[in-house]
Amino acid sequence: MARSKELTPAIRWGYRRIHNRYPYIPISTIRYTVKKESERRVGVSKPRSGRPKKLTEADKDQILNAIHGNPKIMAEDLLAEVDHKVKYRSIQRLLNAENLRK
Repeated sequence: MARSKELTPAIRWGYRRIHNRYPYIPISTIRYTVKKESERRVGVSKPRSGRPKKLTEADKDQILNAIHGNPKIMAEDLLAEVDHKVKYRSIQRLLNAENLRK
């Protein structure tokens, strides 16, 4: 039984050995990548934080249901459906994402 935690293959190799194999990658980048490996889940980086969405999924469903119920509904009425949380352009982006164009 080992006294300490088992080393990953990347750490066992060492920064210099990895750099000798891939000389176009700086050693600092290799060191940073190996250290960040413990924070990753199954080799995938953590998601980046971003601006919170103004429209919830319920709001999007409400807009789409209004359009399916009345395809000739005006944009101002769609904005009223969600209490003017967003601008007209956001409604356009939502409709483009859903392949619905007015």
